[in-house]
Formats: sequence, structure tokens, C-alpha cells
Amino acid sequence: MSATVASALERVRTARGLSQRALAEAAGVTRQAVSAIENGRVQPGVGIALALARVLGTSVEELFAPSPGPSTPRFEAVAREYTALEPSHGALAPAYVAGCDVTTGLLARHATLRARETRVLWLPMTNRAALEELRRGRVHAAVVHGAMPRTVGDAVERFELATTEIGWLLARDNPLRVRRAADIARKGVRLVNRPAGAGARQLMDEQVRRASLDPRRLAGYECEVPGQLDAGRAIAHGFADVAVGMASIARIYDLDFLALREERCTLVVARAAIETTAVRVLLDTLRSQPYCLDVQGLDAYDVTKMGERIA
Repeated sequence: MSATVASALERVRTARGLSQRALAEAAGVTRQAVSAIENGRVQPGVGIALALARVLGTSVEELFAPSPGPSTPRFEAVAREYTALEPSHGALAPAYVAGCDVTTGLLARHATLRARETRVLWLPMTNRAALEELRRGRVHAAVVHGAMPRTVGDAVERFELATTEIGWLLARDNPLRVRRAADIARKGVRLVNRPAGAGARQLMDEQVRRASLDPRRLAGYECEVPGQLDAGRAIAHGFADVAVGMASIARIYDLDFLALREERCTLVVARAAIETTAVRVLLDTLRSQPYCLDVQGLDAYDVTKMGERIA
């Protein structure tokens, strides 16, 4: 962990007037753990990061997201490594596919195993960020769920991946009896949220507005985690009670799930990259039986139209 990340925790703690011991007791960890994190010797897990952020009244990203610097270059700074759509010197360039849904990671893995002379790499990020990187030519494809923004433009091809449900992720057996949006405002209910630009964040905010809730009064609303898997893990490990996420996350972590709506997952491919070797492998994999069976195994997706081109 970089010194910049470590010092952020100390800076925020000091600004709140808390000693290491006071922060540790409030967050349910040891003082030694806080000291180790601040000194850069330990990288906190999602549960500890959430607990520290909650006590300090800030987000996980503010405390632990790397800042620009020599040891932790920004995503934009390293993006030049994968802007070329075709290889040089006879080597096959990898394809980069961005998105937050777990089917994205499965697709990348199956594609790499399918054709070992090339690679397909998954870059986890929100819907908005994935489409922006695609628009800027920094990734070759994106998996997004929900309605397709008009800003996507004409320079892409779209393919069906699957349909699934998105809704409330709840602790196993739903001990707090959360049934509707109004219930998340009850005392003792702890949220974990996704960043702006995530489909899950958009749905969370819709539910909060419809229930006439004040997000500032919702415990954990400002506690953000970067990925859907992180949200599910936080609930499974007891550091939060409720989040918005895909049905597949509930299956993976054995959580309770209350569906809010059905969403379409779409593979969006840059038209300029459609004939590159790696992207052809990606599309062949999307239509392959092994990948289809793996997605079906999550017991959360309808794969009836998987691989079909969308007009």
C-alpha cells in the first residue's frame, strides 16, 4: 500500500480529533491494526475499510483509493499500454473488456482459455466508466446492464449477453426483515453503496427518492465499494446489511435477495476492433456452449438470446 493511501487515513482521523485507540474501538479493530494501516504495512480488507470509513463519516475511496503519483499511476496514465487494437512485431495484442457484472470476468477467462495465443483481460468498473473508456478507445468492449445511454453513438456493435434481476442484497435469512425501501431508514440497518455511474447506485437513488428518504440520514449511504462482488462480500462478512446488486451476487455469497426489476446485460464492442483477432475470439466465446453453461451455473441469468447481434 502506498504512503499516500496510508497517510489519508491518518489525515482524516486527525481531522476528526480521534486517537488511533478511539478509532480502533469504534470500528471494532485493534489499535495495532490502525497503526499498521496508517504506516502502510497492511492493506485493509473490505470489511475493515468499511468499518473505518463508517466511523470517520467518509467513503472507502477517500481513505484508500490510490492517488496519482510515481508508485501508483492513474488509470489514464497507463491506458496507453492497451490503446493499440492490433499487435506489433508479430505478437497478438490482448482485448480489454470493461464492466462490473461477474459475467464479464467469466467471459474474459473463457476467451483466454479458448485461444491461448491471445488474451482477453477484464477491467472491473461501473457502467458509466466502462462506456466512457470504450468511447475513448481505451478498451475494446464493455459489458453493461440496464438501459443503453444515447451517448454510446454509432461506432459500436451490440450483442445480447443475458437478462437478470437487480434488487436488494440482504444478509442471509434477512434478519432485519427489510421488505421495501422505507425499511432501510430504520435504526440499525447499515447500507453499503456503489459509486456514481454504477447501475446499482442509480437504482439505489431511485428507491431512496420514491420512498422520500433523506440519504444523509441513511447509515452507510456514503460508504462506497468499487465492485458488485465487494458489496456482496461486505454483507456476507457482517459489515453491512443491505445493498443494491445483481441476483448473481446473492447466489455467490448465499445472501437473501429481493428483486426490484429485470435488466438486460449487453456486450458493446468498438466497431473499429470488431475484426481484430482477440475480439473475434471474444465474440466466438460469447456464442460458445462452455461459456453459456458457466453463466447458467450461476442460476441468475436467462441466456436464451446470448450472442445474438442487436440491431
